[in-house]
Amino acid sequence: MRQFPSDQEPDVKPRLFNLEIANIPIINVQQELTYYRSLLRDEAFRARFANVREPIDIGHIVWRGLPKDLLTYFLQRGVLALEASVDAAVMYQAQAEQRFDDEFRRARSAVWVSGSSANVYYNRLPGLLSDRYKLCNSNRELWGRTKQFYSELRNPLFHGSQLYHARPESVLLAFDFLMELLSWIDTWCSWHRFPA
Repeated sequence: MRQFPSDQEPDVKPRLFNLEIANIPIINVQQELTYYRSLLRDEAFRARFANVREPIDIGHIVWRGLPKDLLTYFLQRGVLALEASVDAAVMYQAQAEQRFDDEFRRARSAVWVSGSSANVYYNRLPGLLSDRYKLCNSNRELWGRTKQFYSELRNPLFHGSQLYHARPESVLLAFDFLMELLSWIDTWCSWHRFPA
């Protein structure tokens, strides 16, 4: 998926400490989410969490910390992938529907001003395109689980908490849930997502 016409560079903005911010390539984070899920589905990989003293090689990094902290890292990265995908899908679909104009940009900017993270990502953002795309309208059961996930897991994990006595099997269930939300995006966005 390209968010920008090929003749344009991404909108890179210098920030505090002279650091620059640009959009994450969505295919990369979706592949990362899918990769971590595949690791968690592997029984031999899950068995490695029983040995606290051995580093865990996950391909691109070797985890030398506590295994439970790796599970926290996986889940945080999975949520990042999902949230980045929702935002990118909204922008992609707005472009596909030829609605990516100044009015859309202003409305999108206003979405971030207030409200719960879950409501912003799964209702307000897709609601810029159509009320029927909102998760609360299209799948009430999934929306209920999403609110619970954000309240009990996502928000604490992004505000100083970590998983405690986590088991890989439980984190796998959370990844299955994240994949359900990625599939929901496919119900209203016409992009071709990286396959699960």
